[in-house]
Amino acid sequence: MFRNAKLGLKRLLLPVVMGLLAGSPSAFAVHPQSWKFTDEAAYASGHFHGVIVNNYGDLALSRHLKTLLPKTGFDFINAIAVSSKGEIWFGTSPKGKVYRMVNGKPLAAYTPPKSSDQILSLAFTKNGKLLVAACGSKARLVELTVRGGGKVTARTIFQNADVQYIWSILPLSDGSVILATGPNGEVWKISPAGRARILMKTGMHNVTSLALGQDGSVLAGTDGPGLVIRINPKTGKSYVLMSADHAEISALAVDGDGDIFAATASPHRAKLDGGVFTPVLHPNGRPVALGTGIQMPGKKGKPGKNAQAGAAAGKPPAEPTRIPGPFPSTDGDDSAPNAPAVKSNAVYQISSSGRVRVLLKVPDMVLSMLYAKHHLILGLGGHGRLLSYDPFTQTETLLERLKQSDLLCLAKTRGNRLLIGTANQGQIYQLTARTQHSGTYVSKVLDAKLPATWGAAHIDAKVPAGAAVDIQTRSGNVRDVKASARFWSRWSSLIPANSYRKISSPPARFLQFRLVLKRGGHGASPVIRSTRISYQQINVPPVLSSVQTNYQSKPTHAVLVKWKANDPNGDTLQYTLQYQQKGIPVWIRIAKDISAHHYLWQLAGIPDGYYRVEVIASDAPDNTPSAARSVARESSRIMVDNTAPTIAGLKWHQTAGGHIVVTGVASDKRSPITAVSIQVDSSKNWRPAAASATIFDSPLEGFRGRTGVLGSGSHRIVVKAVDAAGNEAYASVLVTVH
Repeated sequence: MFRNAKLGLKRLLLPVVMGLLAGSPSAFAVHPQSWKFTDEAAYASGHFHGVIVNNYGDLALSRHLKTLLPKTGFDFINAIAVSSKGEIWFGTSPKGKVYRMVNGKPLAAYTPPKSSDQILSLAFTKNGKLLVAACGSKARLVELTVRGGGKVTARTIFQNADVQYIWSILPLSDGSVILATGPNGEVWKISPAGRARILMKTGMHNVTSLALGQDGSVLAGTDGPGLVIRINPKTGKSYVLMSADHAEISALAVDGDGDIFAATASPHRAKLDGGVFTPVLHPNGRPVALGTGIQMPGKKGKPGKNAQAGAAAGKPPAEPTRIPGPFPSTDGDDSAPNAPAVKSNAVYQISSSGRVRVLLKVPDMVLSMLYAKHHLILGLGGHGRLLSYDPFTQTETLLERLKQSDLLCLAKTRGNRLLIGTANQGQIYQLTARTQHSGTYVSKVLDAKLPATWGAAHIDAKVPAGAAVDIQTRSGNVRDVKASARFWSRWSSLIPANSYRKISSPPARFLQFRLVLKRGGHGASPVIRSTRISYQQINVPPVLSSVQTNYQSKPTHAVLVKWKANDPNGDTLQYTLQYQQKGIPVWIRIAKDISAHHYLWQLAGIPDGYYRVEVIASDAPDNTPSAARSVARESSRIMVDNTAPTIAGLKWHQTAGGHIVVTGVASDKRSPITAVSIQVDSSKNWRPAAASATIFDSPLEGFRGRTGVLGSGSHRIVVKAVDAAGNEAYASVLVTVH
């Protein structure tokens, strides 16, 4: 049993990892750079206090928000209903009750039995009675009636042993009631006389949401493959409008034109870091924006003539004929029919003609949704975000970011107010039509990567008469400003919008800015179109992490020098190489203006001895002479040996078998002898000689070489000695074979 059945089906609690980069420099070089905030993704990682941002990067004041409930320990506000008189009722869990707001205070109006102690759904009938879905190990539909003196009486009007959950209640104008149930995925209908019957078996586990179509049909959303089904409430005839590709249909809404909106809540498609909302824009880009860029008008059209005529006559229009299956594509706008399947949660639009398209890709689970004043309002799960989306202008606006992570239910009240019910610290928020008097946006900590001096701050904003937009900054060298605020500078003085003013915060590595918005006359909000912060890193020397040398003897004596270097500022580096001989206190240049990270130093003409190579890295190509920095690093000691060994004491004798044995001594002043070999009469073949001490590994080595059987007569035998530096020495002896 889930602790909260509604939340248990609709979501899995996901850890919150906020790591969006707001604005990052495109390169790290000692040139003026800037952080640019021009879209929703840039602002997303900051902190919003009374401000909102839309998908076009417009930042403005939000509507006034207040809490309605005292801190009384509510856990989950699963459902809210508003009576025709404007009274607010809400249902809770676990150990749930139905509450009624009286004089601004919640009063318990109904306590269900323990077997049904989760209130999952509420709905008012046309005669003012409240229907309550009380669920648990058993589900029951309860009718609450307010009597004289405010007394509330309860009557169970539906209960079935096979129904454990009632996820949604849809009262119809004829007095009947439609129920979305689980775990057997049934749609039930209760007649005005109280007779209950199954209107449809979906074959799924749960019917999760209901809505009333403009033509009088019942719309049902399911879990499993995520079906949206249209049902004739009289005959039970049904057909599938779309499948959301295995994402639960969590909410349904219908606009004045009869278009259907379906939202999904798949925990597997939710982003751990919250992600960014992605409206699926019209191929021609953004529609013409009116007003300030935030206060977008809704759809101007009204329901079609046929729909109006049908409604006036009290008869639903005839259902269009459709061939069931395969389900219409939900891969996106049908201008791209072969687009890949949607990988995130989404809001779909189903037109009256049956066309299905993705309106908005949502990184969170959509736990609640309603259509009001030509906008879709979405209550999301995981990151406490309340979203508004205008299908006409394709404008998505982040209305609020509440401290509670899950927004379970939404409801409209009189006076264009919105109610939001939350989970985990259950609370009801009221969002009014009135604009906040003021609000702030605080950026995340911006990292210049190195200590930096600050340039100008600039806000591009539309500021109505009487309104104001300003920016403040603070800086520090400790990233965690929350825990180490005492090590940061104070907030600077205010810099007004639409001006370029130098930032007065002290030079440092980290910077944070705060935008302050105040509304103007008649409640008009200023709108920030973009924010730009300029800075320049201090120039620091390059970093030379290693210098390596590799002595090479072929084809000529040389040393391959390799090094690793980088510049923290991202400057272009050039290198100079020089050497110093042991005992001589001067450095001799080898090469300059090298751009590669390696160089082959030719040793021809270099005297024998011990040397060090020094690499000097400079960032001069990207800096003025006074600002350029350089750093040097030396190699380990290198021995240069360009002198060949010597061969002395050559002697020979002939063996009884006709072989010639040559002996002698090979020596070198600096390097070990590594090999001795002999050659007879300029042959291409060299025979290895043996070392007197078994192996050649010292500067003085005796050797003994033996030829093959030679014919009688004179022969010249050449001896070659090689040292560790690859130098070769030759000597010869003339022998006569008898």
